[in-house]
Amino acid sequence: MRVYRGAVPPRHQRFALHDVVFAGVPLPGATLDFWQDANDRPQWLARVLTRACPDVESGGLSGRTKDGREVSGHALVADHQVGPGSRRETLVVFHGAGPLSGL
Repeated sequence: MRVYRGAVPPRHQRFALHDVVFAGVPLPGATLDFWQDANDRPQWLARVLTRACPDVESGGLSGRTKDGREVSGHALVADHQVGPGSRRETLVVFHGAGPLSGL
């Protein structure tokens, strides 16, 4: 039996971030994906579900991993999708714009 990886990049890591702050605005926890692209450059993105979406399009993103490491880097708001209903939660996707320190 053959197993295909599809579009999953090698050395992909996914983990939770706590105490997340973007451009000085505290946010609920995030899910962070980190990988190496085809040219062996580090890439990352973070996803946050929040009701308080920052009004800026880029800034510093920081948080803490489960084991206590501080992680930070510059990020761009790549997408945001407002959900239905009265809670009006928004999924915000941040793309890393440079290195991610702390890993």
